[in-house]
Formats: sequence, structure tokens, C-alpha cells
Amino acid sequence: MQATASFTRTAETLVKTLPDKCILCGWSLGGMLALQAALLAAQGGKTLRGLILVGSTPRFTQGVDWPHAQPESLLDTFIAALATDAAVTLQRFIALLNQGDTQARALGRTFLKQLHADPLPDTATLLVGLGWLRDVDLRQQLAAIDVPTLLVHGEHDPLMPLHAALWLNEQWPNAQLEVFSGAAHAPFLNDPERFARLIADFFHAPAIH
Repeated sequence: MQATASFTRTAETLVKTLPDKCILCGWSLGGMLALQAALLAAQGGKTLRGLILVGSTPRFTQGVDWPHAQPESLLDTFIAALATDAAVTLQRFIALLNQGDTQARALGRTFLKQLHADPLPDTATLLVGLGWLRDVDLRQQLAAIDVPTLLVHGEHDPLMPLHAALWLNEQWPNAQLEVFSGAAHAPFLNDPERFARLIADFFHAPAIH
């Protein structure tokens, strides 16, 4: 419950910074945060023009009625590993998120180069994020979101399975799902030109003006 509360507070802070009638985009856990922000914006009377979710899901962990997700044991493993060696754990995570991508080796090198160039994220902050992934479930609230939504997902996403995006697409009549063939969890790196075109087209679509 504590993780869920901090997740909501973070989304509330995000909503306060958003200009009215903006398009909100989030990737992975950031997509879950964007979903929560869209819900809060609707409740607070702030209008979003659109929502873009990249490699995201309304619930990261599996449940009896939600197979399109990861077992909690995966998060338990990462939580334990972070306490021992954050750098090695992040390298393992990079390898996992690129698994199944046709450009896995090149993308892995790109991520590792960035990881080594920047200071390591604070371990406590990383643990908060893992807690969000473990506890947050937004499925029951999705009907309150009524804005044009672009869903971008990798065909072979190993973290947030494609079926989660297919399920989201079924929930919203004004959603558009774009699947990147051969991509894993970072479709915008697998095919950046297509990704840029989709974003530009979505921004200029008559339906969101």
C-alpha cells in the first residue's frame, strides 16, 4: 500500500506541472505513471489532448486474472540483487529488456555506454520503482480515460508482454496500437524513424485537435 500511495503522489506532482491540453507520453514504468496522471487529470478537470504509451501495461505482475505480466519472483530477484551490487543488477536488466530484439547486441551496447557515462541511480529510488511495479494495478480505472491514445509496443517485449498492449487496445475505442516487428522493450530504438513518424502523425491527427 505504501508503494501505491507514493506512486499516486508522484503522479499528482506530475499533473500539477502539465500544461492544459498537452499530449502525455510515457515508456515502461513511465507509461504506468502517465496512465495514473491521465486518470488524475480527468478527475481534476485538466484536459489532455492525447496519451502515448510505449512498452507499457496497467499491471506489471501476474495475477489469477492477469497472465500478461511477470511473476513477482522476478522483482524479488532484482530487489535482492540491488542490495548486493546495483551496477551489475542494472547490466542484467539491460540484457533482459533487449532480449528478443533483432538489434539486441547493438542496443545493449548503447544502453551500457549510457549506464557507464552517468552516475548510478540511487538504490533507494530504484527500489521505490520496483515497489511500484509490484503493487500498482490500474486496470479497474481505465474506463475513466477518454482521450485519443497511441500504443507503441515491441513484438517481443520480454518485460511487458504484447498481450498487455492488445488488452489495453480493446479497452479504448479511440486507441491506436502500433506493433514493432522484431522489437523488444525499446521499439523507439529498434526503428527510430518509424517511431518518430508515428509520434508526428499522432500529434497532427485531426481527432486530437
